[in-house]
Amino acid sequence: MKKISLKPVIFMLIITVIYTSVLATINHVTSDKIKLNALVKQQRSFLYALDIDMEGKDAETISNLYNNHISEIEVNGSTLYEAYIDENLVGYIIPIKGDAVWGELNALIAMSTDFQSLLGLDILSHSETPGLGGRIDELSFKEQFRNITINLAEDYNYISYKPDPTGQVDSITGATGTSNALKRILNENLYEFFNNVKEGL
Repeated sequence: MKKISLKPVIFMLIITVIYTSVLATINHVTSDKIKLNALVKQQRSFLYALDIDMEGKDAETISNLYNNHISEIEVNGSTLYEAYIDENLVGYIIPIKGDAVWGELNALIAMSTDFQSLLGLDILSHSETPGLGGRIDELSFKEQFRNITINLAEDYNYISYKPDPTGQVDSITGATGTSNALKRILNENLYEFFNNVKEGL
């Protein structure tokens, strides 16, 4: 009867334990840094939507800018954010979300205090195809949403794409699905805001 050697099994178990321990240690040591980076990234998105310059700013400065300009509030069961510049209320930042082509899309929109225009938009997370729908992250696309008029004349069509006569922005060439999904998400969330939240402000 042929003997079975346990040496390879024991060796693999030892290697597995060592690598698992190393990965667990790295995860533990870096978890606070990862959380901090995620927080700073989110704060950057709020400031970007409000069009506050962050060029060359470090994490501490970004955090201070956020604390000076953004204040969280609850309105009719929804979490919104007041946006201040020089202690003057200049707008509201509204988290929006919905299903895009390949998964959930989360974003922020900044709106003027008279609710007539968008001050800006930033994408927090998405699962769209890099180089196609993923281009919603590009500055050239997002910057189109600066200070555009919200079409209040028609529910569910507050934001539309050119060449629609009321269109405010261009869609992404070659990414019709993602462009339409973002437009739908924007309009659905704006509808929810105008019909169930705005009255509480």
